[in-house]
Amino acid sequence: MSAESPVIPVQCLSLREYFSATNMKSLFRGFVYEYETPKIVTIHSISIALMCRLIQILILIYGIAYLMIHKKGYQETNTSIISSITLKVKGIGYNQTGPNQTLVIDGADYIVPPQENNALFLMTNFIRTDQEHRRCAESPDEKESACVNDSECQSNIDFQKANGKWTGRCVINKKSEKNNSQPVIGRCELEGWCPVENDRNIPEPIEDALNFTIFVKNFIEFPRFKVIRKNIRQGVSYLKKCNYDPINHKICPIFRVGTLLNLVEPDLTERIQMLKHGGVIRVKIEWKCNLDKSLDYCLPEYSFKRLDGPYKEEDFSKGFNFRFASHWKHHNRSFRTLTKAFGLRFIISVSGEAGRFDIITLSLNIGSLIGILGLATFVCDIVALYVHRQSDVYRQQKFQDVDLNLLRLETLNSLAEGMMNEVTRRKQQTHIEQVLLTDHIIENTDAISINDSPHKEKFRRNKENHHQHHNLHEQSSTSSSTTTIIHKNRSTSPTLPSDNYHQRQLYNKTESLTDSPSLPSIKQRHSTTRPTKSTNLSKGTTDEQIATSDKTNTIFVDEDSPNVYENKQSNEDILNLNKKPNISITNTNEYTKRRSPKLETYL
Repeated sequence: MSAESPVIPVQCLSLREYFSATNMKSLFRGFVYEYETPKIVTIHSISIALMCRLIQILILIYGIAYLMIHKKGYQETNTSIISSITLKVKGIGYNQTGPNQTLVIDGADYIVPPQENNALFLMTNFIRTDQEHRRCAESPDEKESACVNDSECQSNIDFQKANGKWTGRCVINKKSEKNNSQPVIGRCELEGWCPVENDRNIPEPIEDALNFTIFVKNFIEFPRFKVIRKNIRQGVSYLKKCNYDPINHKICPIFRVGTLLNLVEPDLTERIQMLKHGGVIRVKIEWKCNLDKSLDYCLPEYSFKRLDGPYKEEDFSKGFNFRFASHWKHHNRSFRTLTKAFGLRFIISVSGEAGRFDIITLSLNIGSLIGILGLATFVCDIVALYVHRQSDVYRQQKFQDVDLNLLRLETLNSLAEGMMNEVTRRKQQTHIEQVLLTDHIIENTDAISINDSPHKEKFRRNKENHHQHHNLHEQSSTSSSTTTIIHKNRSTSPTLPSDNYHQRQLYNKTESLTDSPSLPSIKQRHSTTRPTKSTNLSKGTTDEQIATSDKTNTIFVDEDSPNVYENKQSNEDILNLNKKPNISITNTNEYTKRRSPKLETYL
């Protein structure tokens, strides 16, 4: 044998064999009747056990305190909300437009446009310019409009930042013509709304703008739970005198502009700049409703934040402003009032979340928590496999290596050993059956009675020799193929006289011939020929001479042979012989005259 073990190729099932009916039936039975469970390895280590319990405690605290209690993991939540908002502004403001001139404005003047979706613009400052449609010089703010002659204006006739359509003419200021010491500089002419707006000097904001109030009316619905709520739950008397305050009046829907500016911008300078140049403020209405409690606790929470950047950080396009104009005609001449509005833009956002107890949600969260607990086992496995000093022992117990070649070789060896054991078992069983079914070949001896003691002593020695011969014959009967087999039932054999050994053996074999239930198809006829007349024997005659005086013939016949009738007649004679009393021979040397028996042995 070679030192290396033979490599046995592993044969895999083909696709057709895998999807065969037999294999599918086997898989289905295994799926229905077999249960699999993971193997658990117990580690007796204080450090690993304490680490595992500590991680599990932390996970339980996180799951119970945060997920279940704080996040209400036992509730089904709905965040899809339907909302509607209505905004109203009240307040009177005024502005100094000139010497001894005051402009008083109300909500129709400073709310532009009058209605927006979830938004509101409150004008806190403005620049107004009355214009007529005609020709005039370009604004000095545009440096490209400076010119000396018409050719310079014609070259830039398509100037994009112009306040109107340039005509290509250069308009010279008459005052600059009188001053000959300075070069004459003009402005390109335009056709449009004149005079051009001058926004280099921004006026002061509208006084009393901080006292304007904004009334917010909000309606919501949680369609999942069919719950409708609104932010007005108090009486009329309360609403007439309340203004929102984050401490004293948290649910009041009326907001003062000065209070909102204080909440979003603590810096006084920034607040003044916001009134002068404008700004953007976000107002958030958040509904958090626990429907397991009364609906009276389902109330909104307001929060505010400034969205535009601080003025000290921005150098370009500060604040929030836009322009709008009002037009009219007089004597077929077109006029308009251009207004550049500065103010605060309020953006209203509504969000909400409603929750109600649900057993399915609770079960899912509990299952998730149980799954997260497996993180402790994962961490401990990493420590035990790669960090612990006895990681090799744990790895050996946790993992099992399977070599398909060795597994197949062991399977073949076990099958071969099983076949050898089966062959040995069958040989032993056959040997036992042959021992039980095998008996001596009947010796042709005469049944005589011996009166004197020398003959009795010889007969006892013959019996002992016969027993020894019987034991040797049982040992050699397994290798002999021509041995005569007789089914012998010792448990049911009748008792014969103890002093006639040869008659007892003859009777037992005769009975086995008549009572055996299972006989093979081939029969063996054992015929013994004996002299017909009695022979006088002297006292010196030995047992060996008596035994060799018989002539024995063994004949094999089939079950259907015509000699069967003769065999049966011989069996009946043997039975009659055994039933006769013993014949005593006293003081004589004669053998009893009897018929030669013929005995059939069934194989």
